[in-house]
This record gives sequence, C-alpha cells and structure tokens, in this order.
Amino acid sequence: RKVAGLFGAFGLAIGLVGGGVSASWTDQVTAAQNVNVGTFTCQISARTPTTGTNVPVISADKKSVTYTAPTIMSSEASSTGLPWSFTVRNYGTIPMVLTVEQTALDAPFSSLLADPVAPVTLNANGTKQYSVGIKWTELGNANIGQAVSITYTVHCAVPH
Repeated sequence: RKVAGLFGAFGLAIGLVGGGVSASWTDQVTAAQNVNVGTFTCQISARTPTTGTNVPVISADKKSVTYTAPTIMSSEASSTGLPWSFTVRNYGTIPMVLTVEQTALDAPFSSLLADPVAPVTLNANGTKQYSVGIKWTELGNANIGQAVSITYTVHCAVPH
C-alpha cells in the first residue's frame, strides 16, 4: 500500500508538472476620450428706434424683426429714407460668418444698405449692427397708395 501510495503521488506530481502548474496574474488599463461640440446660435439682440410710435418688433424667438415705417406724406425724394437698425449677436461658442441678402426694389425705391454687403466674422458674443431702410427719388402719381417692402436675410454660417 505504501508503494501504491508512492506511485500515486509520483504520478500526480508528474501530471501536474506536465500540465504546467503556475501562478497567473492579470492587469489592464483603459483610455477614454470625451468630445464636446460648441454651440451655434445667432439672434437679433437689439433694434432702433427703441421708442416712439414706430418701433421695430423683435419676435419671441429673436430670429426676426419687423419694422413698419411711418407713411410717406410727400413726393419729395428722401436720401435718408426711413432708416432703422438691427443687431445680430453670436450667442454660441463657435465663430460664425454673417452674409446678407436683400430683396430688390423697383424704382424709385432702393435700399440704404449697400449691395453686396461684405461678410462679417463674429466670435462668441460678438455683434454686428446693420443700418437699413428704404430711400427713394421723387415720387409721382403712380406711387400714390403704393406699398413697398424689403427683407434683409442674414445668414449665419461656420467659417471655412
């Protein structure tokens, strides 16, 4: 029995050595990357005039402003037209480029704003005021009762 026990222990030892008895260690590391994208928002932040009977009205979402000018009561030409202004602000963190489009007017009316308007770059919280309005040469009978409208569209885009 002793011999059988020794043979059994010897066989077990040989089996373990052949099977590779060893200790095992493990470890690991990780790497993570976080990305945050800036914000991009342009809105109308101000307008003039701010008092009186004909004040431009900024919409609740601050994406448009409407101005109803006083009625023209004379046929005389006006080089100053009906000026008013609005200010566009970059409320985001990403810089933006502003470009302006304006509707064309038929004579004798035209825009006070030069066309084309040079692009403007705004950084975060930057602003650009646009002085706009309609001017006209002398008015005639064909203009009596006429209604004229101009729309200025400011495009806010990421600079390339």
